[in-house]
Order: sequence, then structure tokens, then C-alpha cells
Amino acid sequence: MKDFFRTFFGKGLLYAAVLISIVVLVLSGLGAFYMYYSNYYTQSEEYIKEEETEYLVRNAAANAFTQNFDDYSGTFEDKASDLGNFIFRITDADGNVLITSSTNVGQYPYKMYLTVLPPHQAEYEEYYVTDISSNINSYKRIHENNYTAKLYIVEGALNPNLEYVDEFRLFLRFHHFLYSLKTGIYVIGILAFVAMIVSFIALMSVAGRRPKKEEIVPWYFHKVPLDVITAALFCVFCLSVMIIDDSNNPASAITLIWVLLIPLYCMSIAVRIKTKTFITNNVIFMILKFLWKCLKAVGKFLLSVIMNMKILWKVILVFAGLMLFWGIAIAAHSWRFEAFLMFLAPFTVLPLLIFIALQLDKLKKGAQELAEGHFDHVIETKGMLPELKKHAINLNSMASAQKIALEEKLKSERMKTELITNVSHDIKTPLTSIINYADLISKEEATSEKTKEYSEVLIRQSVRLKRLLEDLVEASKASTGNLEVDLQPCDAQVFISQCAGEYEEKFKQSDLTLITNVPEESIRIMADGRRMQRIFDNLLNNACKYSLPGTRVYVDLTETDKEAVFVFKNTSKEQLNMTEEELMERFTRGDSSRNTEGSGLGLSIAGNLAELQNGKLRLTTDGDLFKATLSFPKI
Repeated sequence: MKDFFRTFFGKGLLYAAVLISIVVLVLSGLGAFYMYYSNYYTQSEEYIKEEETEYLVRNAAANAFTQNFDDYSGTFEDKASDLGNFIFRITDADGNVLITSSTNVGQYPYKMYLTVLPPHQAEYEEYYVTDISSNINSYKRIHENNYTAKLYIVEGALNPNLEYVDEFRLFLRFHHFLYSLKTGIYVIGILAFVAMIVSFIALMSVAGRRPKKEEIVPWYFHKVPLDVITAALFCVFCLSVMIIDDSNNPASAITLIWVLLIPLYCMSIAVRIKTKTFITNNVIFMILKFLWKCLKAVGKFLLSVIMNMKILWKVILVFAGLMLFWGIAIAAHSWRFEAFLMFLAPFTVLPLLIFIALQLDKLKKGAQELAEGHFDHVIETKGMLPELKKHAINLNSMASAQKIALEEKLKSERMKTELITNVSHDIKTPLTSIINYADLISKEEATSEKTKEYSEVLIRQSVRLKRLLEDLVEASKASTGNLEVDLQPCDAQVFISQCAGEYEEKFKQSDLTLITNVPEESIRIMADGRRMQRIFDNLLNNACKYSLPGTRVYVDLTETDKEAVFVFKNTSKEQLNMTEEELMERFTRGDSSRNTEGSGLGLSIAGNLAELQNGKLRLTTDGDLFKATLSFPKI
């Protein structure tokens, strides 16, 4: 059923139902108003019939006399003009028949008395006609005042066959029907109103719909700008109002067309609301949008011009605007000599303002150079005002202090890196010998089990010390940017697949389950494969050491508009009572008891290596959940 009403035929049925219900509702409303106005609810059916017939007959009699009597000559037409079912004859006061309609009857039950005054007595250019049916004695008073008024009697009757379709036939044929509906017409009106609402809602709901399709498919009519359609309908309405007339068929036709198009207009509004084009698909909106774009473009241009102007020109621009406003104000008041002097007075201040603006511009440039790290820039203080000169000296002092501090910091970093590198190199040589000799001892036949156990501990701790030295050197180089990085286009999925294979056995030994989520589409990034491998090693080693046994470790790869994002998540077996900043610090470990092996440099090294490759490492904790997010720009 839903698909049926979405068809062209189904929509046509709903459209017809809306129009028919509207017509019935309007007719029932007009009928109820007519019956209330005609006292259908307080008078009997026969009384209303007689009263209404009397009213129609009086109007018809007046029309019969007016159409057949010439107001300028005071004579009657040679041949009477018929008036539908109203049969009449006009006689004078003596009973002489002056004119009669083409149909004759034996009796004329209705009479109307009219008097006619000639122009010179009526004070009009034509004969003046007066209805005296309600007071026939007024004719006698006219004669008593020596007026030469003529009395005419319009006698009328109704055609018993009612051959013509006029107000008499319509009233007499439908009077009983209307009287019987004086209560039921309200029921008809309510039912028509309900039918109109239901069919209208149904029509609006299927507007723009097609069978077996859920998307909105606008018809060509719905793509026309709404204000254009509204203007066209308004013009049709105004045209029908201007030429409306009971005997004017074009006006009725235009009004009918306007009424028929209203539901279609409402359907168009419904489709535009569904497609969210109710406001945008308007000529006025398009014009306003274009003007707004032009205004924004002009505003941006003027703003960029003003922002790029030097302080001097800004001061001159503001000063010129103030002078213009001041001049208009003075001109509107008066051009007296005192006012002219007041107008010229501010120009004596202009040179001082320009001088201050130039010095402020120097201060602005100096502060900008300092903010950009150009500490060699010196602000020229010669000729400056005392207060501004103090600010310039302070900025120069800050630049010198920052330059010295930066040089000291660079020197300290270089010395620290060199110290760590040299010391670690000096320690590596004897440490290598210790490892080798400890290995030889473990391979000799031990005199006791204790000797073999001691050699194994010695080898294990020596290897740990060697790894610590390597991490320390790498952390130092990474933090100072001394590591070489060879960025190449890489598939981000490859890093996860490689690490998943390498750490599968290690995760099983730690009673952990590694779960990876990788998109099917390739995500390309610029990275150094060797450095990326070290980042993944550090993060997955941490997961192995600090995750709660029996839990899952997640490694996901997602992408945004500009970045590829690796997400590492695991559940910590120790309480995470450290902030994200503390976890990124050097020599910070996840277990405060320090029962696990590690230098506490893994996350710091991973973060530095990510920055060297234009990436970023962020750590977050939520209860026992540890999350590391590694992001790199896509290519």
C-alpha cells in the first residue's frame, strides 16, 4: 500500500481527495453560515421559504423596472427584457398595462409600487425612482405638495415550470434539502475536515518518494526556486482578485487554477524540507549568499590590508577618519571662524602621533624578532621617548639573556651527549670482556653447581648492563636530534604484521593474547623502518612486562583525514598511580618495586624517535587500562 501511494496514480488519488475534501468543507461552511444568517435554526421551513421568496421577488421586480425603464427619457422599452423564471407586467396608476414579459399568467400575486419624479423636481439629471411599497401613503403626500410624480406598479409571478436555472429555481429546489441538513451539515464539515487533514498528511509524506526507494527524488517542479513559484502563484491570485466578477468566466477559471495548484505548492514545500533545500533553493537566498560572499571577500581584503599596514599608516587612517567625522559634524552645525580653528587644531598633534607610531613600530618589530628566536636583533634606541626607550632596552636585554641561555643550553647538551657517549664507550670495552670470560667460565666444567649459577647470573646482569648503556646512548642522541633518520614511503600495516609475528611466542609465554585490527586499504606514511621497529619493540616489550596475565593486548591501525594512527592498549597488572607526563620521563618504570628488567627509557626513546619522524606519541591511562597512541602524517 505504501508503494502504491508513492506511484503517480496513488499521488493523484490523494491529490483529488485533498481537493474534494476542501471543496466539501468550504461548501459545508458556507451552507452553515447561510442557514445561520437566514434563521434556519429559529424559524419554520415554510416561513423561511416565504420570506426568502419575497426577498428574491422584490429584487427581481426592481431589476425588471430598472432594465425596462429609461432614466433619461422617462419611457419604457418597446419590448420587455425577460428575467428568467420571474414573470412580470408594469402598469400605471390607472391600471393600464405598459409593458409585460413574453410569458403571461392569469394572476400576479406579487406587487411593487414605484414613484418617478422628473429631473427638474428630483434635482438630478435623470428621472428619480422611489420604492414606496412599504408606505403607499407617501404617494398621496407627493401629490399634496404639487409634485407631478407618476406611480407605477410592478406585478410579478413565478413560472410554475421553473424552466430557467436562476436563483428562484435553485432556492425552491434545494430549500428543503438545506433545511433537512441544518444539523447534519456540521457532521459533513467535520468529516470533510478530518479527511482533508489525513489525505493532506499522506500526500505530504509521499511527496518526493518513489516506489521501492527510500531516498527523496525531487521532481523538476520542486527544483525551481521556491520564491519564484510563490511569486507566480501570488500574481495569479492578484489577477483573479482584480478581474473577479459573477459574470466573468476568466476570473473563475483563474481562481480555480490557483486553488488546484495550492496542494502542489505544499508538496513542493514538503520535498524541499525533506531535502533540506527549503531555504537554500531561493533566488533571494542565492542573491544574499552572493552578496555575503562579496562582503566577506571585501572585508577580508580590507582586514588584510589593515593588518599588514604599519602602525604609522594605521594611525594616519584612524586620524583621517576622525577628521572626516569632525568636519561633517562642524559643517552640519556651522562654519564659523571658531569652528574652523577647532578643525585645524588637531593637525598640530599629527606630527607627534606619527613620531610615536614610528617608535612603536620599532618596538613591535623587535618583539617579533625576539619571539621568532632571532636574538641577534638589536632595537635602535636613539631619539626615542624616555618611556618607550625603557621598553626597547628591556627587550634588548631579554634578547641578550635568551641568547646566552640558549648557547649555554646547547653547550650543556653537547657536553652531556659527548660524556655519555665517551663513558659508555669506555665501559663497553671491559664489559665485553666480562661477558666473554663469564661465558667461558659457564662452559667449563664447574667444580660445584654454585659456580655455574654464579656465572649465569654474571652473564645475565652484564648483558642487562650492556643494554642499559645502549639505551642511554640512544636516548641521549634521540633527545638532542643527533640520530640519523632515513624517511622512506612505507605501508603502515607492515609494521603491525611484522611485530605480531615476532612477538607471538613471547606473548604466549607471558599468558597474553595479541589482537590486531588492520584496515584492508593500504595506509602510506613516511618513516624510517629501523626506527619504527625500535618504537614497536619498546611498546610491545612494555606490554609483555607490565600486562596482567590472562588478558588481551590490542594493536589497532586507523586513519583520519591527515594521519595514520597506531593504538596500543593493555591492562596493567600493577596500579597505575602515575600521570601520563611521569610515564614519559626518563628512568620511570611501571612497577615501583622495580622487580622487572628495564631501564625506564623505553617510552622516552619511543617518543623521541616518533618526533624525529614527524610523528607523535601520546599516553593515556584510565584505571588499569594503559593506552599508547602513535600518529604519523599520511602521504
